[in-house]
Amino acid sequence: MRNFWLNFHLGYSCRHSGACCSSGWAIPVEHDRVIPIRSLARRSDDAWLMADVNAPADVAGTLTLRPDGHCVFHGDTGCGIYGSRPASCAHFPYVCLVDQRGVHVTLSHYCPTAAALLFEDHGPIAIVEGPPPVAGFEIPEGLDARESLPPAESPTRLMSFEAFADWERREVLQPQTASAAAVVAARFEHARFAVPAPWSWAEAPIDLEDRWRTLVAPQWPAFAPVVQRYRAAKVFASWAAYSGDGLAAVRRVAAIADAVLEVEAVRQCLAAGRSLDAELLKQAIRQADLLLVHYADGWVLSSGTSP
Repeated sequence: MRNFWLNFHLGYSCRHSGACCSSGWAIPVEHDRVIPIRSLARRSDDAWLMADVNAPADVAGTLTLRPDGHCVFHGDTGCGIYGSRPASCAHFPYVCLVDQRGVHVTLSHYCPTAAALLFEDHGPIAIVEGPPPVAGFEIPEGLDARESLPPAESPTRLMSFEAFADWERREVLQPQTASAAAVVAARFEHARFAVPAPWSWAEAPIDLEDRWRTLVAPQWPAFAPVVQRYRAAKVFASWAAYSGDGLAAVRRVAAIADAVLEVEAVRQCLAAGRSLDAELLKQAIRQADLLLVHYADGWVLSSGTSP
């Protein structure tokens, strides 16, 4: 199975920032990981493993969280069970699409290490072959579309897989385009609508257009390469390609991601009390992907239907 990456993601490796270990997420533990983890835990009990009556048959439970939402195995030196960590930990921050062409790998930039890669100069954006994203998994977790027809080019026509690959190579090179403030606000609201209950996401800051113009817009052109890489990561390996309207859905999700990033950039500037800089943009990117990748329902996000 061939593995395809965006070139600016290819050098990703975990730097143990701990973002995924401290976000309060319930991490499922497969039965075959219990004994290795138990041996690393060096405890006389299994207090690190929480029972889950709703867990699927291949899951023994979830990792115990401390009151602050940190995994019990996360410490100052990183993960205490890294070599035997559960599969979901090994798969973060990879977002994979598998189809007849191979495995296509993008990243969740909620991970600070992944977000930092967007700020490094890798030359022109390109889709390249690389290694499997997760050792020991020929087919990683993700959307498995190997038995699906190719994406729709129009309401009445499907593409060939070769044509789809060519389209992706062209589309990842497209820069973000400016949109009217009302359009940005509507797209952001659609992303919020895609978050299923009981979760939610904060509304856009008030006076969004004015705050964008004063706090973000003057610095935004300087970060055009970063924003373009972020957009490319929403076009490539997009699960939306295999939704009802194919390429149109991919472009729609990319446009929503543009809008979410703009809104979160304003939010970060307001929280910090200063104009946009690289650190604030990095945090905005992280928050944008926390919403788009981890909170929102991807199929609702790509549907284009909102209240």
